[in-house]
Amino acid sequence: MTATGNSISQNGCSVCAKGKENYTTFRPTHRPNIIFYQYDYRHGDGQLFSCVAPTLEACREKRDRWLQKKNFDKLFPRILKRIQENKRLTKSEMGYQIGHAEPHHPASLYWDYYRREDVVKAFNKLFGTEIK
Repeated sequence: MTATGNSISQNGCSVCAKGKENYTTFRPTHRPNIIFYQYDYRHGDGQLFSCVAPTLEACREKRDRWLQKKNFDKLFPRILKRIQENKRLTKSEMGYQIGHAEPHHPASLYWDYYRREDVVKAFNKLFGTEIK
């Protein structure tokens, strides 16, 4: 492999800061005409997500799916039960749940100023749900 960007690791360990992403491109020696991205994202809790994909967008999509699963596991049991029963969630419930997963998310801090549609959109993006 030959790297074409800045190194995202030092002595084999990722140098990615919490809540940030690092990436670099490389060309595998067995396929020198193709560029791949090596991508790292460190969650606010310190857990590292790392992947390789042909595009940066594909890396970020993989990261978003990982985050959604990680956040979905944080749903309160009563909220999860209401989602499974297709019961409507209030703006405040969604804002509180968003704040539990990401304390500084604008939809959790200012949910009372947001339109319901905006809070629902943020909730669905964060947890990978399809509530209305």
